[in-house]
Amino acid sequence: MFLGCTKELAGILQSIEQLKLALKERTFDLSLFQEVMSFAEAEGLYLALISKSGYEIKSELAVSFNEVTKQQLLAHFITQKTTNISVLKHFCKCQNPLADVSLYNLDNPDSGFLSLISFNNKRSNRTAPASYLIELILPYIHKAHVARFCAESSDLCPLSTLTCREKEVFDWIASGKTNVEIGLILGISPFTVKNHVAKILEKLNAPNRSAAMALRKNSYAL
Repeated sequence: MFLGCTKELAGILQSIEQLKLALKERTFDLSLFQEVMSFAEAEGLYLALISKSGYEIKSELAVSFNEVTKQQLLAHFITQKTTNISVLKHFCKCQNPLADVSLYNLDNPDSGFLSLISFNNKRSNRTAPASYLIELILPYIHKAHVARFCAESSDLCPLSTLTCREKEVFDWIASGKTNVEIGLILGISPFTVKNHVAKILEKLNAPNRSAAMALRKNSYAL
């Protein structure tokens, strides 16, 4: 496989570098998605970022992907909870013999997201089919997609309004520290910590620490 697809692998390596940059700058978008998927057919591309909590679609990108096919594919995966990749692949190939699907991050307990991607193999590319190359690049697509989604979500989240000091205090609250303990750690008085806590609750529109912690947990679950 490797001996006959030097050009394709070189393209994948270049795309990986682009995705690393997009991850850092949080700039992953439809245009880049199309570009890094150039080893597959230009049409019939679909990418979904799915929350593992409730299997809810958080973000999706599509290029000329049949809406009915998309709904049926998602019904298999989300509604019927079909995580058997063989079943999903069979469904796709019944729609189009060149079609394929792949999942990433399904079994990672430390992440709240997984990616589902569907694409069509190129008839002309037999030495390095997209079904093979996707496994090399999908981890980077997933991470770049998550970074962009989280960046957009944080802009809407009140947590982003906290100052650096307030975030420090908030993190120590989450660790179960008291105002006195936080003061000792940060080198400030308990009274100052109390003022920071009051400001945090005000910004988060939270009635108490427990409510603030719930908001923090929901935001970081992204």
